[in-house]
Amino acid sequence: MNSSLRIIILAGAFVSFILGAGTATGQEILQFFVSFGYYGIGAIIIAAILHMWFGAYAMDVGLRLQAEDSKGVFNYFGGKYLGTFFYWFAQLFILIVFVVMIAGAGATVSEHFGVGEVVGRALMAILVLITALLRLETIIKILGIAGPVIVIFAIVVGGGNFDATMFAQAGDTVKGLDLTMATSHWWQAGFVYSSFVLLVAAPFLSNLGKEEVNRKHVIYGGIIGGLIMLIGVFMIYIGILSNVEEAGALGIPTLYLASQISPALGLVFSIILLIAIYTTAVGMLWTVSKQFSGGNEKRYRIITVILTIVGFFGGLFPFATIIDVVYPIVGYIGLVLIACMLYRQFINPGKLAKSK
Repeated sequence: MNSSLRIIILAGAFVSFILGAGTATGQEILQFFVSFGYYGIGAIIIAAILHMWFGAYAMDVGLRLQAEDSKGVFNYFGGKYLGTFFYWFAQLFILIVFVVMIAGAGATVSEHFGVGEVVGRALMAILVLITALLRLETIIKILGIAGPVIVIFAIVVGGGNFDATMFAQAGDTVKGLDLTMATSHWWQAGFVYSSFVLLVAAPFLSNLGKEEVNRKHVIYGGIIGGLIMLIGVFMIYIGILSNVEEAGALGIPTLYLASQISPALGLVFSIILLIAIYTTAVGMLWTVSKQFSGGNEKRYRIITVILTIVGFFGGLFPFATIIDVVYPIVGYIGLVLIACMLYRQFINPGKLAKSK
């Protein structure tokens, strides 16, 4: 495969994996960035730098370490005891995020199509299950193609709703609204947003890197993926902030923004949202099932089916509430992992195989 195309596919898979229900619906962006007004731009810059760094580094470690599973990767970063804690905590949180994806599918279907949330959750769960039972290479290709498409629509929807006058007044408008803030300070939001993403992305990224042979691919793929991801986030941010009085009160702000441009785009974007949820849910389900199957295909299939059922029933919990309560807590724990990774890369690299 052409080198540039491989880099794009890796970057796209990275974007698709983390650009799920919380981000694509705008709910994460609302709580982590929009709620801080103009200071949210600073938080996005912090998050962008961290995304590009850990995307490249985690895949590079996966390629060079060639660990049997993500536990080896976490142990490399945090040592035996802290690494084991990260490993099990990450599996738990990945399952929670998988539940969030299913809940997000139900909310999207209900809000735009007027169909019961149970129908949306059931359809998404079935589609994710079928895909997760396919081979890894198929999953990577699906994620790699979907990622850029999702970001393009995020840019269109966000940029299409940018209003210079409303944006200029948004700083004062936000102060008068009762928006949920993910953290106490804007600069914390940038770190916490990246750290909770890292905790679930590290196993997936290391597995992506492990399948590669060229170090340049994973490094460039991680950097480009992180940059593309945050460009999409920034465009949604300016779109929501320009319409913060209306969009800030909704469970799915981006769906409102798309419908503001045209009802047809609202319909198309609702489908794009479901694709974003689908791609992330597939990555989450595959990651956990692979960890617990130990390479046994039959066990992998059984675990995948069981976790899909858990995700369906777990999706009963309110979508926005899960993000508000769970994500910030996990983000603070993820900050410890970031510190461990910085230590490993710049102070004590340990033993890693050399690769071209």
